[in-house]
Amino acid sequence: MSKGQQAVYQLGGTAVTFLLLWATGVLGPAGMVLTMLIPAPAAYVHMRLGATGGAVVVLLTATALLATDGLPGVLLYLLQFGLASFVLPLFLRRMIPWDRAIAWSTLATLVAAAVFLAGYAVRSGQSLGQLVDRYVQVELTKVLNLYQQADLSPSQLDELKTLAGRTADFLLLAYPGLMVVATAVLMLLVVLMLARFSRGNYLISGTSLSQWKAPDALIWLLILGGFGAFFAQGLVFQVAVNLLTVTLPIYFLQGIAVVAHFFQRRGVAPALRVLGYLIMVIINPLPVIITGIGIFDLWVDFRKPKIKKS
Repeated sequence: MSKGQQAVYQLGGTAVTFLLLWATGVLGPAGMVLTMLIPAPAAYVHMRLGATGGAVVVLLTATALLATDGLPGVLLYLLQFGLASFVLPLFLRRMIPWDRAIAWSTLATLVAAAVFLAGYAVRSGQSLGQLVDRYVQVELTKVLNLYQQADLSPSQLDELKTLAGRTADFLLLAYPGLMVVATAVLMLLVVLMLARFSRGNYLISGTSLSQWKAPDALIWLLILGGFGAFFAQGLVFQVAVNLLTVTLPIYFLQGIAVVAHFFQRRGVAPALRVLGYLIMVIINPLPVIITGIGIFDLWVDFRKPKIKKS
């Protein structure tokens, strides 16, 4: 690839990234889906051109944000998306299987974010817990303001306020686990986007989604988390809740993999598959059912070929 073509990829990746950042800022909560796509352009350029090409996109985006949002906007972008868009392709280009690449990238991103937040907490004279509590309270205030602006009856408003308060309590309790899940989901979506647009220009190592399984030993963390959440109190209870927060989505993904296997075996059209996945994520109680399928797949092995008896 010529230098001119490389420059086009780098500038194009920067423009798309900045456009996604701008759109999510304008759309607010409605732009949540776009938020999850922000690391994809830089990661794609990284996969096509190498680490230098991906780093250029991240740096150009950070420079543009410095001119528009200042240093806070740059730091927020780097911690939330810049690291993800650079670290994940580093592992993928070394032919590390995609699930391990997601795990290592999630760990690296969270460690970097924790170090930064710890430094900020020390400088501001606060603990990490106080920073998290303040962040959750700010977000809760925003949600309550939206509720008050809506055309709701007093009883509906009271119910929503109660629900928001319970949600805030859960966020404070399970914040570490939720950060792990949110970062891993972000990485997974980037991998799916990279796989979709690879077109033979690069390879992503690892088993297909339809054949993917969680490590067998993970079931013990789920069991320990379940017992702790039901019977423990205090710090042990909090640790147990965070274990469940992390492990249950993994088994939900395994349940999705089982469904993907049957979609593939029956030749379901790609558009219908996407619609099916969306329904399984959004509509209750399907997420619970799919998670249950993922858990019992450890023993039942739903994807094992059935031997026909003659």
